[in-house]
Amino acid sequence: MKKLILAALVAMLAACSGPTDIKLSEMNQPENAKKLLETLSPQDRAALQAYVMRHTMQKDIDFKMTVKEAIEARKAEVAKEQGVANAIK
Repeated sequence: MKKLILAALVAMLAACSGPTDIKLSEMNQPENAKKLLETLSPQDRAALQAYVMRHTMQKDIDFKMTVKEAIEARKAEVAKEQGVANAIK
């Protein structure tokens, strides 16, 4: 009985994951790319693209990171850069 409940719980949790839970290493798969295009806002798509481009060029990208984590990381980078720019003024 415990195994049945655990299996049901795991299935429910798996169903709750959304497109932003896709790992960066999996986002180019056609079905994942389609989900991302359909659900991400233009701002989040731009943040994701900027994060991937920047960290690919710096050769420090973590492909185990989720789309959500990458978007949040990019927003934090932008906020930090703006804070530095404002401090210089």
